[in-house]
Amino acid sequence: MNTGPDKSRRPWRSGTSRSSGPHRRDDSHPAEVPGGFALNDATWELWNIRALWPEADLELLADLKRRQDAVLAREREALAGLWAGDQGYLAPGRGLLASSPELKSGITLSLHLGPYQLLAEPYLAAGCEPAIVLNKSALPSFQAPVDQFLKRLGHRNGVQWIAVGEKGFVRDLLKTVREGRPVLVYMDGNSGQNGMEETRQRGIPYPLPGREIRVRTGLARLFCRLGCPVHRVTLNWEPDGQLVWRQEPTRTWSRSDDPDAITHHLFDWAFDRILEHPEQWNYWAMLRESSACFGRGVLEQAAVPAALQEDFQRSYRICLDRAAGTVKLLLEHQAVVWPGDLLADLTEDRFYPAAGLQDQDLEILRHEKPTLQRLCQVHGRAWVEFHGLRLCLLGLARLGG
Repeated sequence: MNTGPDKSRRPWRSGTSRSSGPHRRDDSHPAEVPGGFALNDATWELWNIRALWPEADLELLADLKRRQDAVLAREREALAGLWAGDQGYLAPGRGLLASSPELKSGITLSLHLGPYQLLAEPYLAAGCEPAIVLNKSALPSFQAPVDQFLKRLGHRNGVQWIAVGEKGFVRDLLKTVREGRPVLVYMDGNSGQNGMEETRQRGIPYPLPGREIRVRTGLARLFCRLGCPVHRVTLNWEPDGQLVWRQEPTRTWSRSDDPDAITHHLFDWAFDRILEHPEQWNYWAMLRESSACFGRGVLEQAAVPAALQEDFQRSYRICLDRAAGTVKLLLEHQAVVWPGDLLADLTEDRFYPAAGLQDQDLEILRHEKPTLQRLCQVHGRAWVEFHGLRLCLLGLARLGG
């Protein structure tokens, strides 16, 4: 698995196969961690891509956003051509299905990569009725646009939607596979019943260069149970504007295989493909939503050991009552508050509930070394008693002279 770009060579520049970048259409996959995040803060986006490239900087982020915009423009051009009657972009997928008829049965795994919405089109053109498996929460935002898109292409047959979490979804899935109809799954969705929260709490660890995420084993367990062929297919744009469908060797697993090992194998494949064309990956939200550091227990951990917290709180209040004019609150770590009530310690890559703290509240600590008295004048004593103390307990700040 590729471990990231060599910054001295800038391999993500044009003309190379290894590039980088955050998602460009993240609104199609709303954040779930915890309470919903917005990506209006460059520090948040930069932290997200550092899961794959820990040394990524703002220059890289800006450069890759430009590349994503170029890919988006290419897709708009292709779509306009389709509506004008030019179906040349559909030929590669139809050709792949014609040359690989085994894809018409079993389960096909794909990724939210390139024009991934086209995955079902060759099957419909060949007269099949494929089923698409996805998370129940994603169904409203995903089904209508895809159905409308495929209908506009003139297909009379349609897609069966199987939503994980709905009653009877396992029965429907097994029935479809046993009938010999194709089942399509975007495995980087990485969620099932109860969504990404359940992934963070119960998924198995999967290490990336920048941090650990959690991944689901449900698909692998299903493959072992069914013993059906599993195909891996991805779509991506090439620099010359051509659309490429890429098929990997088909695999078949049995009940004697280890679902955890299969899951790791499949995510190795997924991130290899993503690292080849990351400016074309449409689900960068998966990295943050499945980050192990956002587990419920982890978010509540404090830096000061529990046995010392009572003594520390007593000392803090003595300073506030008797020496507020001389004792200062010093911010020692890079701290930001992100939308979704998340306090991020970017120095230690640790995260906590913001508990009502606002990012602008930290400005005085970033630009001054204020005394407790000065903070009381700006924010009020209640803020200093709670948030000032909490910043110290979490290890982001300390008291000093």
